[in-house]
Amino acid sequence: MAVGDVTYTDMLGGRVTFTQTDPSTVRMAGQFNEGFDDPDARVLLYVGDLPAADGLDIKIITPGTAAFEYDYEDVTIIEFTDVPIRVIADNEVIAIGDPTVPAE
Repeated sequence: MAVGDVTYTDMLGGRVTFTQTDPSTVRMAGQFNEGFDDPDARVLLYVGDLPAADGLDIKIITPGTAAFEYDYEDVTIIEFTDVPIRVIADNEVIAIGDPTVPAE
């Protein structure tokens, strides 16, 4: 594990990327381009067994979302590697992505 390590997954016509930005912070950045039809739905994003990103407000621009970004604190990239991502909108699972893979 080192600052600059990256893991990602492609889903919902977009990509979610995780980057180790310092020894204990991982930044998530992404955007979805399909799968959303209710612009007022509340979106939750779960990475592996971690709780939903607290305070992440994903704006829906049908059929996708605006770009989003969130910093996870007190974690390392290992916790974001080879794990699935679940996207939930208004308590309904929209998608479960393939496990994240390290960037080459």
